[in-house]
Amino acid sequence: MDNFDATLKRAFAEAPEPEDKGFVVRVSAGVAKRERAGLAWIVTQRVGFAAAGSAIALGAYQFVQSVAPQLMATFGLELARAHGALSENSFSMASLNMGVGLTQILLVAAALAGGAAAYRATQE
Repeated sequence: MDNFDATLKRAFAEAPEPEDKGFVVRVSAGVAKRERAGLAWIVTQRVGFAAAGSAIALGAYQFVQSVAPQLMATFGLELARAHGALSENSFSMASLNMGVGLTQILLVAAALAGGAAAYRATQE
């Protein structure tokens, strides 16, 4: 390969350098213009995304402002209901209901575990 490079250099040693006539400068200017346009496009996109995000945030804020009083009233009623369920008079009933619920949850968990074990046993 080194011999080929030497032969190639000798063959073109007497060839004159091609004239540039500002070609490199024009190409560099075109590339720079395209890069500036790309940068402007990126900035435009980011400004658009920021405007869209602020519009969405403002809409969400106005929605929450209109719904918040109703949510707070409902939350207050639910909190009062939970406090009544956990008060001293009805604590035994609440614990009984919790025990029934936990029993169902444990049965479902056991069924899922058994099904997973059976599935794994059939796959092996």
